[in-house]
Amino acid sequence: MANDHDLRACVVTHGALFAEHGHAAVPLFDPELIRAAQADIAEHIDRVSHALYLPFDQSCPDAPLSERIDRVFAHERSVANLLRAAICTDAHRGPRLQALVNDPRLIGTAERLGDRKLSGKIARVRASIACFPAHRHAWHSDVARDDGTGCGKVVVTAWIPLSDAGPERGGLEIAAGRQPAPLASQGDDGFEIPEWRLAGLPRVQPECPAGTVLFLDRFTPHRTLPARRARFALVVWMKAA
Repeated sequence: MANDHDLRACVVTHGALFAEHGHAAVPLFDPELIRAAQADIAEHIDRVSHALYLPFDQSCPDAPLSERIDRVFAHERSVANLLRAAICTDAHRGPRLQALVNDPRLIGTAERLGDRKLSGKIARVRASIACFPAHRHAWHSDVARDDGTGCGKVVVTAWIPLSDAGPERGGLEIAAGRQPAPLASQGDDGFEIPEWRLAGLPRVQPECPAGTVLFLDRFTPHRTLPARRARFALVVWMKAA
């Protein structure tokens, strides 16, 4: 983790890139602190599993977190989906994850990159799990309707992978280039961005080692890459003050 002086210099360097390309990967946290936050997810799976009629040992408690949901899926698909939904709904409330959400370096860096004061925020855990390919996010931007209300107030998103992420580990793919407005088209799939709207935009798949935060502008198109082993990320959507 960089000291304050190094972090300020890093943010200055990345600020111009963010302004041009709509994204920036900033080394912000101690990698071990990030990896330790995965314990909140493991504990949440245990908590939910203990509440089920299904015997707890069938929730594969001894499996690594990166394999556990896939192993449950092999014999209890509906339970695996319930655990996936529980993770993405409520695991962000864990104490280690909340410490990251509320770390002043996070919003401070986002404000400097976006050159705008921020206040409100929403946090959730997101997952790329091999047994649930339908739940990988297709091309979208975090603001699909720029109406100034609700999600339209989001200015910068912080995507914080809880383990090393990248092209081979279920990271994100980005259509680079700062956009003046959303590219989404509303249809049967919600606000998915069709491929033709991305024609001519360079595609990048950033390497994001644990401790690196990928900051995204609100209109930057991105999607989830497949993962051979489950990959979890804490996502913080930060709103205009």
